[in-house]
Amino acid sequence: MNNTYILILGGEFALRERVLAGALRASGGMRVLTMAKNRTSPTIKFFDGFLPGDVADAEAVLLAVQAHEQETGETPAAVIPMNDFTVRAASLLTEHYQLHGNDCQTITNCRDKFVMKQILQAAGLPVPRFAAFRTLTELKKLIAEFGLPVVIKPRELAGSLGVLKISHEQEIEEVFARCVTDVISLNGESFAPEDLFQVEEYIPAWQEVSVEVINQGDYHRAMAVTDKYLGEEPNFVEVGHSMPSLHSDNQQLRDIAERACHALGIRYGVAHFEARITPAGEIKIIEVGARTGGDTIMDLVERTYGINPYELHVLSHLNKLKPLPDTLKPRGLSAVAFIKADVGVIEKITLPASLPAHVVNMQVTAKPLDLSKKLVSWKTREGSIEYFWPQRAAEQGFDEHLTIADQYARSLFTLRQI
Repeated sequence: MNNTYILILGGEFALRERVLAGALRASGGMRVLTMAKNRTSPTIKFFDGFLPGDVADAEAVLLAVQAHEQETGETPAAVIPMNDFTVRAASLLTEHYQLHGNDCQTITNCRDKFVMKQILQAAGLPVPRFAAFRTLTELKKLIAEFGLPVVIKPRELAGSLGVLKISHEQEIEEVFARCVTDVISLNGESFAPEDLFQVEEYIPAWQEVSVEVINQGDYHRAMAVTDKYLGEEPNFVEVGHSMPSLHSDNQQLRDIAERACHALGIRYGVAHFEARITPAGEIKIIEVGARTGGDTIMDLVERTYGINPYELHVLSHLNKLKPLPDTLKPRGLSAVAFIKADVGVIEKITLPASLPAHVVNMQVTAKPLDLSKKLVSWKTREGSIEYFWPQRAAEQGFDEHLTIADQYARSLFTLRQI
């Protein structure tokens, strides 16, 4: 009897449901387990097993896996991280059990944005001007050197939480206070430091994009490019994505993404690369994560190109990845847009009786009596709508997915103003 299993960390999180299909395809018959704090998570029942634990607490995850080993004799054949909050635990288990995966130093290279930018800059890759700081006094001094506008961000959070633009001198104290509040609002759930920040020059962008890169050893291959759509500044909340990107054939962008993964030491799994492209065509790296892209981007890859990136992600961690074909031909246009209700108390949610063929999935995460707040982070969205238009190509100025989501948001929610 096989006494090994694949452990997915973060597989129960919303918008990553297709990870199970990919893992089962790659598993070769091994059981696929996940981990969650408790049994109330609705998705854990689809896995072959469940380990109790906090996926963001690396030491606790190791202890839980060791306890499972003592009880059953089973050990992980691969530990697969799904988001930024699970990569440290995955690397700790990878080193403990001597598995294929990114080591702890690589994860530090990617989680700490200051370390990341130092490495990328040393490798000759294009990054915005940046500096680390802890206090308001240090921030004011750096802004005097950089000039305005700038962007400030926590060094080890994700999902644009605490990422804010400062455009005027009188905003500095208020915006920094908001950044600190965003970090503290997690109540330590991310196990990230609450007093480490970074300031960067603001990059005016014609387009923000992400690139999904699959890695195994020295093999780095840019699979897909996504056009990203952001809400109003000073926040940088993602309100939608579409694929293929207008920049899918930008070989310089793909090359920079692959070189960034190599420089940071990412040797296994899918990496998520983000950059801004200026009106002059200059590329500036925003960040690189040693994990799969969120917000259904992996689902967009599967619909657009017919490959499940989660399957490749797991195969790489098993050291069984085979090189991809030289070209991946898009089968149509995929997109996701996030549902945002107006500010107020949600009194009633009325779901549509049917959906058009191009809407492949709708998830409403809000509940009656929830307070709908202003869009300031991924935490203040009320759901998502996913789309696929067969045989449709990328289009300049495409925003149909956002328009449809806004229309649904007006019909879904009955609100009481506050």
